[in-house]
Amino acid sequence: MAQDYDNMGKNLWTDHADDLSKFVLDVDDVEVLEHLDTEQQTVIARHTDITKRVRINKHEAILHVELQLGESTDKPMWARNAQYQGYLVGKYQMPVYSNVIYFHPNAGRIDPGGYAYKRNGYEHVNRYKVVRLSEIEGQAILEMQAPGLLPFTPLMKPPAGMDLEHWLQQCVDATRSIPVDQQTQAELLYGIYLFGGIVYNSELLERLISEGLMQESKTYQLLYEKLSKRLVRENTIENTLALLERRFAADAVRALIPALQSITDLQKLQQLLLEAAEVQNIEAFAQMLNE
Repeated sequence: MAQDYDNMGKNLWTDHADDLSKFVLDVDDVEVLEHLDTEQQTVIARHTDITKRVRINKHEAILHVELQLGESTDKPMWARNAQYQGYLVGKYQMPVYSNVIYFHPNAGRIDPGGYAYKRNGYEHVNRYKVVRLSEIEGQAILEMQAPGLLPFTPLMKPPAGMDLEHWLQQCVDATRSIPVDQQTQAELLYGIYLFGGIVYNSELLERLISEGLMQESKTYQLLYEKLSKRLVRENTIENTLALLERRFAADAVRALIPALQSITDLQKLQQLLLEAAEVQNIEAFAQMLNE
């Protein structure tokens, strides 16, 4: 599920880079010049989420953004960020404006926003901006009418005295009224549905945003396709095992489950399903698994 949030966030940053860059930098004079792909870099253990070359008030810089659903678990965010910034400064030799956006209301509360030491004649300072969506006044963001920001508004602070259900309804209404094409609106609404799931129950989201409103979203379609392939794969494995257990000893069939589940090629799995009906013995089928 975390990967779904990550994919949606990256897609929004691709389609609405100007809106989102101005938001995190809190500067109006921002021009996104280039998306920098760090995914294939092997210098660091993992690639950065969002990396853009931008022009801010006539000066070029690197904009770096990490999208965090919850707390950083593999290592502290300050340590990860020091690694990212060091790499980006070394590669591009220009200022790096680094940001971490926390989605969950309870996340990022103890993030110090940097790391520094001064000891034995040595000094190092690393700073980044911490953005906790739950602390941002959502109404002000809605009034900006910046499409790229709308999917994040359900996670922001509602106006004083407004309950969460009415706030979510207001976010949906604002998104449906924005003057964009139908596919873009579907993408924005799916973003609200996806990110809203962090704090709202699914029944409320499904009542306010019907599936029909999201079907033209490219992210929704990719997810649906991925889920469909996974279901076909799981059903093929299940049917293969059921067929084998009707013909051979159950213990011998169960021993093949790990090997069968390790196969990701759907075409091979479908071929094995056909072979399961005709193979002469379980040993022959086991040999086919390893071919």
